[in-house]
Amino acid sequence: MKVTNYLISFLFFFNVCHHDAQNLLVQVFSQKKIHSIELEVVLGSYQVQSADGFLSEINEGQSLKLQVNSSNQIHVTKNGIFMGVYDTLFLFQSSHLDYIRLSPNLSNKTKVKPREYEGDFEISAFHSHIQVLNSIFVESYLEGVLASEAGVRCAKEYYKIQAIISRTFARNNLHKHDDAGFNLCDAVHCQAYYGNYQGELTAINEGIKETNGLVLVDSNNVSFPTFFSANCGGQSAETDQIWNKSLPNYVSHEDTFCVHTRQANWEVYISKAKFLSYLSKNYYFDISKPEQRDMAFNFTQNERKTFFIHPSFGIPLRDLRSTFKLRSTFFSCEPVGDKVLLRGRGFGHGIGLCQEGAMEMVKRGYSYKEILSFYFRGARLSGWNNPISHW
Repeated sequence: MKVTNYLISFLFFFNVCHHDAQNLLVQVFSQKKIHSIELEVVLGSYQVQSADGFLSEINEGQSLKLQVNSSNQIHVTKNGIFMGVYDTLFLFQSSHLDYIRLSPNLSNKTKVKPREYEGDFEISAFHSHIQVLNSIFVESYLEGVLASEAGVRCAKEYYKIQAIISRTFARNNLHKHDDAGFNLCDAVHCQAYYGNYQGELTAINEGIKETNGLVLVDSNNVSFPTFFSANCGGQSAETDQIWNKSLPNYVSHEDTFCVHTRQANWEVYISKAKFLSYLSKNYYFDISKPEQRDMAFNFTQNERKTFFIHPSFGIPLRDLRSTFKLRSTFFSCEPVGDKVLLRGRGFGHGIGLCQEGAMEMVKRGYSYKEILSFYFRGARLSGWNNPISHW
């Protein structure tokens, strides 16, 4: 009977995850090739299943160790005792307060910093590595996202903002990794999600709770595209400047709230030879002409541009940012000896919410609704089918 009940719970849970959009299936440690992993219950207990049914229960302080063998299966031990070899394992919380610590090791035996997660898990062998999927309520997922994306010492009013845009982003990207069998991953192209933070969580939890289920929609009640970066440098970017795709929701505008914050300005020196070589090799830029070299070394952006020097040269600023690992595309150049100095503004793509600008607005007394209106013009608040929470 126990096996049957757990199997029914598993099928129901993952069906809800994919169809009601109230739960998310998130790949964690998505950028790591995990060879083995230890799972320790920090609080509560977890039920362990294989595809054939119930295997065991692990309680607080107990652990499992999983390792991929040469047959691309998972070798499992519990507290040092061999349990068996399986293609996939499922772990289920006994309550929503339970959470687990995951400590992975990579193929080269490098250890990865442990993380703690709530929710249920599907763990399988995938191309000789371990894949970990975390099935979690949207509102619980947001706790990890906000701690990862915004840090743990912001004001509650700011966390309301981040909760709404991160919830909207999750809703907009539910099918981003459908072909891989899950909704989102924990990398920054989805949203950073590094698990359950047990420190100063009060403001995060309250910010999420007080905006429970709220998302942004446009005038046609269509879910609004939400993006954010650390600092826009004083002027927001338009989407085609960064991603070569124009979204009418985003029109560049001035933002004076972030210009004196921590990540508002930066400088990078690059050798003139390296800089010119890159332009010549990749864009047929004629570095033999003194006037063209002069243009390359004396480029100015008072307002955000899409191309370096002039569109006729066909040199996207986003390419320069990627190649030279710059903080943003919002920079100007000047010659300094045998180097070119890039003086930049902002950190990130600059589209949508400017996190440091929004934090400054909170300090000045603006409400989360006023701040959302400033950064997401034409958007309004709406509900997302009352997502399940553990409150």
